[in-house]
Amino acid sequence: MLMVKDERGAALIFALGIMVILAVIGASALMTSTVDIKVSGTTKVVREAFYLADGGIEMSPKVLGTIISKRALPTFAETPAVLYDGLLYDDSASPGGYVTDTGQAVTLLDKVMGYQTGDDSSGDTSDVALDRGTRGSIAVDVTRVRTVYLSGGGTEFASGTEGVGVGGAAGTAVIYDFTSTGTTGSAPNTTESQVVARYRKVMGVAGGK
Repeated sequence: MLMVKDERGAALIFALGIMVILAVIGASALMTSTVDIKVSGTTKVVREAFYLADGGIEMSPKVLGTIISKRALPTFAETPAVLYDGLLYDDSASPGGYVTDTGQAVTLLDKVMGYQTGDDSSGDTSDVALDRGTRGSIAVDVTRVRTVYLSGGGTEFASGTEGVGVGGAAGTAVIYDFTSTGTTGSAPNTTESQVVARYRKVMGVAGGK
């Protein structure tokens, strides 16, 4: 009888040991899954911020092309979701819903056209801004770097110098730097990604380069 009781006690201890081991394995698996989910969520947010910043880079040449061709900032009708440094949105404004921001000493138009080279004194570097609502926002700082003169002619054009074409005369290119910041989330839990690009606008050639 004593042997039976001892064997029953040993079986109980063995069963409890197995249960403890299984509980530890289950808790470890749960913690691993939780960490994986958090990492996946963080990766998704960072990727979204990067895509927003990259979208700002893609959008900026079109904005610059419009400004250079019109010698003016785009109207609200042309770009209804975009705000520009030097303009404020006003529902009652006519035409277009934009009014001039008289508090800006240096505007995007000034920088693009070369009238001014620096940012305004307030330190605001958001020259082109786009609010995507719950998906985040884009802010692009535009800097005019310099003007370069390109030789025309077939040889230079074929070798990669973007002039005005075969047999053409000298062309002019303006170099701009874009610093685009994509932001997702709401304060204080926001995620930012920044993309920097250099853009060459060749006068007389659609789209620049």
